[in-house]
Amino acid sequence: MASAYQELLDPDYLSQIDNYLLMAKGAVEGFLSGMHRSVYHGFGTEFLQYRNYVPGEDLKYLDWKVYAKRDQLVTKVFQEETSMNVYFVVDASASHDYQGERAACSKLRYACMIAASLAYLASRQGDNIALFAYQDSIVEAIEPGHRSGQLLRFLQALVRLQPAGGADHDGLLQSITHHMRNRGLVVYFSDMLEAEKSLPRQLRALRFRHCDCLAIQVLDPDERDLPHAYPVRYVDSETEADVTTFAGTIRAQYQTSMDAFQDALKSAFSHAQVEYLSLLTTDHLGHALGKYLSKREAIA
Repeated sequence: MASAYQELLDPDYLSQIDNYLLMAKGAVEGFLSGMHRSVYHGFGTEFLQYRNYVPGEDLKYLDWKVYAKRDQLVTKVFQEETSMNVYFVVDASASHDYQGERAACSKLRYACMIAASLAYLASRQGDNIALFAYQDSIVEAIEPGHRSGQLLRFLQALVRLQPAGGADHDGLLQSITHHMRNRGLVVYFSDMLEAEKSLPRQLRALRFRHCDCLAIQVLDPDERDLPHAYPVRYVDSETEADVTTFAGTIRAQYQTSMDAFQDALKSAFSHAQVEYLSLLTTDHLGHALGKYLSKREAIA
């Protein structure tokens, strides 16, 4: 039986919540509760969080109360020490409208649920959040900020997103680099289909802007294993090209090609020093939250 916190991170449950703020709060609180990370709670005006003590650091920032309760050395981290820009970049092209029978939501909805949850967490930690969503051109753009209402503007933009058109990866990533004036973290969402050569190169270029990058690939389970047991007409939602076939006759070859595609992505991102995470729309959101926290802590 799944634990309560796992249910709070289940896309089947989360996709039923129309309000992104309630959804994000439930997912993040459930995740932190499941990790027993109570130190993430109760941030004050300046104090943001704890992190593990590193020998040689100033002892005045050690929290002795936590040590007494947990027998663990942790250091207080303040806003002026960690505040940074987190840029969320969302591919909202037509291919993200797909939702197979096993998934509770489309690929775009799933990506937006993760983006909403991470933005909520980033805001809670005192970081500035920004959003750039694109198709053939940029369809939503919110400059980095942390003032009152920033998170709400961010979430309202996610609500407005409707998958359409193609995906101009190169044009988008080139056009937003001038917005990245300060050190930051880029969290990128896309199915990355047919972009295993261009995307790693483009995201690597962001490192010259002093930005680390977490690339999250979002796929429907159908795109991994072609489960259909009957003749199917497959239509490319961006080009409208189509092919009719019996899935069983091409499944093995398709899965081999898909494995090769994802291996190429993984290798290219590794070479580009970009963190890569591949998720199916049936995966609970804890995978993304955990990867984000690990990446954020590494660059603090």
